[in-house]
Amino acid sequence: MLIFPLKKEWYEKIRSGEKTVEYREVKPYWNNRILVYTGVPMPFFRNIEFFRSRRPRCILRLGYTKRQMTADITKIGVVDGKDTDLRVDKPVYAIHLANVRDAE
Repeated sequence: MLIFPLKKEWYEKIRSGEKTVEYREVKPYWNNRILVYTGVPMPFFRNIEFFRSRRPRCILRLGYTKRQMTADITKIGVVDGKDTDLRVDKPVYAIHLANVRDAE
């Protein structure tokens, strides 16, 4: 399962529903993690049918604490990082989340 450690600001925004997309820089670390988890190579991330049928789940963790939520991943795309909360001039993964709920 993919685990995303988050700063408190982003954790709370996702929890409230204000933020529905998590961003991560396109780097070998995330390329590998996403490929291993989904089994889908990067050019095919926009194939939403894959995510409708499998609904992969992820864990959204408040930093490295035990406080966490789970969410379904509905889509993964690559976007320009300048227009995201990362504000970097690089490509970033846009990981779309749905059904966010506190972990049991």
